[in-house]
Amino acid sequence: MPQNEYEAKFLHIDVDAVREHLRTAGAKLAFDKTMFTRLIFENDAVQGEQWLRLRDEGGKTTLTLKQVSDATTINGTTEIEIEVDNLDKTAELLKATGLRQVRYQQNYREEWQFGDITYDLDTWPDLPTFIEIEGPSEDAVRKAVANLGFDYAQARYGSIDLIYKSEVGRDILAEPTLLFGTAELSTS
Repeated sequence: MPQNEYEAKFLHIDVDAVREHLRTAGAKLAFDKTMFTRLIFENDAVQGEQWLRLRDEGGKTTLTLKQVSDATTINGTTEIEIEVDNLDKTAELLKATGLRQVRYQQNYREEWQFGDITYDLDTWPDLPTFIEIEGPSEDAVRKAVANLGFDYAQARYGSIDLIYKSEVGRDILAEPTLLFGTAELSTS
């Protein structure tokens, strides 16, 4: 059964100040900056605001059905996620069932935990690092946002393609690959 994903993104942050705030508050670094790769699959039944994401999280691989019903609210995204043990074999299985791999994407993620709240510092190609705050409820996320000193009215929701559209005028849904350039890989 799909579960609501309660997460809010904040752009234009001071990454070092956020890290220091999290550290001082007692948050624990779950993992250092790690390259994530994701394969996005679609077919005639899974498309548009719904997609399958197969993601290598640097040692853990997940398969997730994501659906965005309202990208303007914190409770507008649902997901069903399972852990799988082999990215390549899972991709092969999905293709054998008629799904098409439509995108290959990379990003870096550094994750912090404090209680039941996850703080992800995400870096995507051609975007400044931003934070994604996820919790078990809207109220929990609101409290976490306030504790970091962010204005909840500035929160962004939905998928990464909306940030690319608003921030750099780029439609990444039309791009089969979204990768870091050589210079970005060497400085990350």
